[in-house]
Order: sequence, then C-alpha cells, then structure tokens
Amino acid sequence: MQTDDLPQPFGSYTLVRRLAAGGMAEVYLAVARGPGGFEKRVAVKRIHPLLAPDDGCAAKLLEEAKLSAHLNHRNIVQTLDLAQVGSAYALVMEHVEGYDAAHVIEALRRSGGRFPVDLAVYVTAEVFRGLDYAHRQRDSRGAPLGIVHRDVSPQNVLLSFAGEVKLGDFGIAKAVSRASEPEPGVIKGKYFYMSPEQAWAEPLDHRSDIFSAGLVLWELLVGRRLHGPGPLPELLDAVRMAEVPPPSSLREEVPQALDAIVAKATAVDPNARYPDAGAAADALEDHLSSRSGRHPARRLAELLADLPPPEWLQTADVPLTRDRVVTEAMADPDEGEPTLAGWRAPHATTPGHRWIWTLCASSALALTTAWLLHGP
Repeated sequence: MQTDDLPQPFGSYTLVRRLAAGGMAEVYLAVARGPGGFEKRVAVKRIHPLLAPDDGCAAKLLEEAKLSAHLNHRNIVQTLDLAQVGSAYALVMEHVEGYDAAHVIEALRRSGGRFPVDLAVYVTAEVFRGLDYAHRQRDSRGAPLGIVHRDVSPQNVLLSFAGEVKLGDFGIAKAVSRASEPEPGVIKGKYFYMSPEQAWAEPLDHRSDIFSAGLVLWELLVGRRLHGPGPLPELLDAVRMAEVPPPSSLREEVPQALDAIVAKATAVDPNARYPDAGAAADALEDHLSSRSGRHPARRLAELLADLPPPEWLQTADVPLTRDRVVTEAMADPDEGEPTLAGWRAPHATTPGHRWIWTLCASSALALTTAWLLHGP
C-alpha cells in the first residue's frame, strides 16, 4: 500500500500512516472508532499484500497472535485483537508513544552523549522483568509454554514518553505450541544480539534471551553495538566467541559491579548465566537501590522529551508526530539481511523443506530494498 492511499479502512479500523515495513509484514498507525466519538490509536500489523496469498506467512502471523494472547504484562507490548478482513489477518497492538532504545542510543551518540548509567540499568531491569514473565507462562492445562523471544534487541525495546519500558515483537519467538519452527540448522534473529548457541542454531531455552538482554545492557552503557558490520561468516564467528569486554573498560563512570552483572548475563556457557531473567532483574534492581536519585521512570521520560524524532518521521510526506509502535525491526543496512531471513549453520545436516522460508526471505530482501530506496 502506498502512503497516498491513506487513510484507508481495514475492518473496524482506519489505517492512518505506514510506520514500518519488515520482511513479512507492514505496520500502520491506525484509529479504532466507536459510539459517541470514541477513538483509540492502535498499531496494526498485517502481512504484506505480496505475501498475503502465502499460507505459510499467514500461519506465522496467526501463531504470533495466539502466543501474544498469553502475554499481559506492563513490560510487554500488548496485543489487543486479531482482525480479519476477507482472507487477510492483522494483529492489533498497543500503540506506544515514544522511541525504541536503538533510536535513543543513536540520538545521544550524535549529540555527543551516552545513556545515563542508572537509566541503562533501569531499562534493562524492566526488559528482564518482561522476559521473566514470558518465560514463565503456562497454557490452560498448566504446562509450560516454553517461550523464548529470540529477538531481544534495542530495536525491540520501546521507551514511552511516560518512562515505561516495553518489550515487543514476539514474531519469531519460540514456543512449545508453535508449529512453524524453522528446520534444524536455520538461524533466526539479529545476529548482533544472538547468544552463541543461537548463532550455532542449537536448541534454545530462556537463557538465550538472558544473553541477548545482557548485550542490550552493554550497548546502553557503552553507546555502541558490541559487533561492528562485516562479512556474515566473520560476524557469526565473533558472535559464537562471545568476547564481551567489561563496560567500565570503555566508559569510566560504569561501576565494576555492573561489569560483573554483564559478565554473568553474557557468559558463553548458558549454565554460568543467571538461572532466570528474574534473577538478572533482581541483581540490577539491587544495584539501583544502592544509589540515590529520583525515580528512573521520570528521568527517562525527561530524557526522551528532549530527543529529536527519528529521521524517517521527518520526511516531507510524514507528519511530524511522536509515534512509535512495536514492529518487525526496521531493516538496518549494517545487518545485511532482514530479521526474518534465516541463515544455515555450517554444521547443519538436516535437509528438510525450505520453500516457505525461501519465499519469505526472498520477499524480505526485495521489500526492504524498495523501502530503503523509496521510503515509506
């Protein structure tokens, strides 16, 4: 859908503005209207029209909806509805007014600043709380769902202008109930934030997310990604080695106590990490409680209020508003491939059937290239 086609009705919602296009889906700012002038701003995530006929992509969105229905926590972007118009499905999600952490890190870097240390601790502690909730979820019979997010990254950490922290995009999350798991040996996620076992395409549990959240903390503290851009084989080798220098070695004001927390969260051996995300959150909150200062949520709100919006919101055809929603992560040129494209580990041996993944990955590359060249 072109931007000049908007606004456009979609069932009981009106699509107002396209906010992002990922490998499989588009996300729109939308308005739900009701009796007596009721209006509510929401985010609508739907399969890209070019992929809509593909049953495999539609099935992934439906599985994401079913999984998200189990998640109702202050640190997780809430899914409000599953809409259907004809044969097209769409997720209706909470609209989060604010920025993602990746934008905040970059905006501060451009102005010569870095994320305040205590706020970095607060943000990551909140992420760990959301992860702990998701990891502990059970189905209606009491059986563990086995949720693993698999895509914890600054792009998926949303910071609201009220000082809230919300983890979004469970689109590639692993769960016991999900039927469309990738074949053995296929890597899914952003390789900059993968755990070593994820980069080896090994079976994952909740401790993989703990590693990724530890890398998010490292990036918030240091002000840059741990791994720089480069050829994919070299990047994957670096991810598998997982050599994470102490943040204090790159930023003097980082206390050594945080070095120890980062080191434990990002240990190469999953058994050496925190046993669960709640324990990691406890460690960070204990650190915060030992330091004086105003409530971090208020300070975070003040920090965001002074930041410029992302460049893609400053283009001539997009009204300058402070909108951000959970989306499939917008393509980062440095990553080389969209989030949903899979890579095969060198030691994978199981052939399997890859037509769905090939279609989604190929379409992802084409859509992302078009978006980067022409804009939303």
